[in-house]
Order: sequence, then structure tokens, then C-alpha cells
Amino acid sequence: MDQSRPDLDPLFDPDSVAVVGASPDSWYSARLMDNLLDYGYEGTVYPVNPSRDEAWGRTCYDGIDDVPEAVDLAVVSVPREHVVDVVRDAGERGVPAALVITAGFGEADEEGAELEAELAAVAEEQDVRVCGPNCIGLANVRSGTVLTSTCSRKPDPGHIGLASHSGALAFTTFFERAADEDVDFAHIVSTGNEADQSLTDYVEYMAGDPEVDVICVYVEGLDDPRRFVDVASAATRSGTPVLAVKIGRSDVAQAAAASHTGSLTGSDAVWESALWQAGVERVPDVPDLIGRASVHAAFDAPDSPRTCIASTSGGLATLLADLADARGLELPRSLPTPNGPCSTWRNCSPSANSTTPRTSAATGPKCSPKSPTTCSPTTGSTPTCSPSASRPSTTGRIGSRTTSSTSWTAPTTLSSSCGPAGKTPPTSTTRNRTNASARPRRFSTTRRTRWTRYRRWSTTARRGSASPR
Repeated sequence: MDQSRPDLDPLFDPDSVAVVGASPDSWYSARLMDNLLDYGYEGTVYPVNPSRDEAWGRTCYDGIDDVPEAVDLAVVSVPREHVVDVVRDAGERGVPAALVITAGFGEADEEGAELEAELAAVAEEQDVRVCGPNCIGLANVRSGTVLTSTCSRKPDPGHIGLASHSGALAFTTFFERAADEDVDFAHIVSTGNEADQSLTDYVEYMAGDPEVDVICVYVEGLDDPRRFVDVASAATRSGTPVLAVKIGRSDVAQAAAASHTGSLTGSDAVWESALWQAGVERVPDVPDLIGRASVHAAFDAPDSPRTCIASTSGGLATLLADLADARGLELPRSLPTPNGPCSTWRNCSPSANSTTPRTSAATGPKCSPKSPTTCSPTTGSTPTCSPSASRPSTTGRIGSRTTSSTSWTAPTTLSSSCGPAGKTPPTSTTRNRTNASARPRRFSTTRRTRWTRYRRWSTTARRGSASPR
């Protein structure tokens, strides 16, 4: 193992697990046991519950001391007043890691905060790596270690690491939405209140895992932001991108985070600057995080920022150009055409039957807008811009549609010098309404009767009667 990597293998990849508080009557511990056994874990599992002799076809032990071996990981799901004693017993037995599911600590009340401080002291004293308390759990998908009650389906192994201050978001939002889009994770961890191990520790651990191509984090607040910036910077420099959803832009969100996990989100402007300096990509929401992570996991980093935009929509291409420029990507100033300007509409069109020529950002109108001109074919192969006197009727429409005064058929040869589409359209957008006043109004008798009744009803309604005859 890499010596610079945190020793969290007993937490993420244990060979044996003791679930303290395992009971078929407890929703959290029962679902956790079911997921652990059903989703591919191949290690040894020991349920610990002094109130039962057997559960899940296995012997239940009265305490962590009664388990036949010193397990790698103790999962703790007992009332909060017993958590500290369980972790202490685990440390004395030689258990290197503990996952504390139990809530009701610093996020709850003053007594909970005192218990959390005591838990942190015991973890340091016994040298136990503690994840939590108040966390949903974790998953090492590549080894089949799924230790959570909220994973609704068996996860498929991928190359994305996720560390989240919110357990519900980690497993019921990030994971579920990603699974719907066939985006898979390597590690998922809910950090909880971080009495011992922090989100930064998990980022550092995942950055040292060769199976992790990109790391995603959901951040509410950090006790040591400087260390997070250093760890994230090291990860990005080593080729592992870090994507972050950082909440707390508003006062309301900051208050919500404090009541949720006891986190202080801090100044958003300071965080924005710190993430930028660390090379962390800040993303606004869950869909964007999943989308970017999937791209990082699927493709290697580009060799340069040079970018090409291919689009069937000029408007969309323009929007993408703005977005690319805002992100420091380089776009060509013009779009070269290997064989020169398009010579005919047929060659420029997406299909042979299309009459809409494609446009190119490399060419633009050269005819002065102050002197209206139009394109007309000449005897040569290249058309010229002729005075507006030769243009078709302004009441007509482009193409071969007949107007009141003339008809205009698209020329077979157009020059890109007469506009992006090879022509200057008529200035008027008025539709052809020839002899519109002479055309009779074709109201049927039924429609005329309905119209008359409506007029009568609207008149009587204004006078106080609301019922039409």
C-alpha cells in the first residue's frame, strides 16, 4: 500500500465485519445486513445482539468481545448512549475501524455534542478509524462491501469516488440517479458528523486508489479547509479530477446545513476562490456532477484546450462557443473549407432535397447593409451583388413561390460573399395577402349562428345577465 495513503482499507475493504445492534426488527440494521449479504460481500459477518441467539442464519454474539476473531470493521447501530462504550471495546479488542450509523450527536443537542467529543477522544486513544457518527454508511462497490440501509439495488462497479456530507444525497440521490443513467461508482461514503475521519481523509484515500478516475464531493463545511485545498490540489496534479457541489450560498442554506450535520458552511466567496486555486471544478447541482464525472471516467484528459464545435444549429453552436470561451477553451476564429466556398445549394445542403443552405462562421456578408442589394446569377460561375432594383418583389417569399407581381426561383449558383446563406433575403417579412379584401369570409351557417349568440351573450352579461339564450 502507498505509504502516503491513509490507512482506511479496514473501513472500505474489510475481510470481516461485526454488526453491533443487528436485529431483524430494526429497519436500519436489518436493511444494512440484507444489503451486505445480498450485494456480494465475500468476507465474514458476525451479528452482535445480546437479545438474540440467532439472526440471518448466524449466531448472534453478546458483545464485540465475544466475537471469535478481531474483525476489521465494527458497524455500530445502537442507542447513542452506548456508542462510546462499543467503540472503546472494539479498540481494546484490536478492531482498527468503526462505522457509526447512530444519530443524535452534535447535530441534535448539547448532550449529543458532549458524546461526540467523547467518541472522538476514544477513537484517538484506541487508534480506531471512525466514520460518523450520524452517517448512512459507505460502499466499496468494487469489492462488494455495501454497508448502508438505503441502497435500493445492487451497484455495479465503476471508477468514480463519492464522498458526501449528506448520506441521503449520497445513496438516494447521487447513486440512484447515476444508476438510472448507467453511471457507476467505485466508492461511496457518507461522512456524517466526522468525529474522527473527515471528508478530506476520504478524498485523499480515493486519490491513491488506481481504480478511481474522478472524485466527487458534496461539501457543507470543513473544519480544516486548508488541508482540503492541499489534498484536492495534490489529487488534481496527479491526474485525478475533483468535482465539488458546495452548498451554503444563501443564509437559509447555511442555517439548514448547521441543523443537518452541525456544519458551518463559511463564506461562499472564500470557498469559490479556494476551490478555484485547488483546481477543483465546482458544479451547481446533482445532474451536472453526474454528467461531468461520467465524462471524466470515460475519457482521458485532452492534450490541449483546442476545441471544435460541430452542430446542426447555428444558435446552439453560438451558445456553446460562449460556454467554451468562458472555460478557457480555444476555438478556431474561422471555419476553413477545404474546397473553397460552397458552389451550389445542393452541395451546401444537409440533404439533396433541402433548400436551406448551411452557414459558415468563416464567411459573412460583404454587401453594405446601407445599400440594399441582392444576389443574382451571372454568366460566369461566380455571382455578383447587384443593385436592389433587380431583386424580387419585397412582398414575396424566398424560393419559387409566386407573388402578386413576380416569381423568383433560387439561382443555381450563389456566392458566400452575398451573406452567410449565399443570398440576401427580401427586407419585408409581410406574407402574401394578394386581394385579401376581395376574398369572401367563409363562415358556415352554424359558425355564424354561434358567433351571433356569443355577441348577444357578451352584451347581456355586461348588463347583468349571465345566461345566453
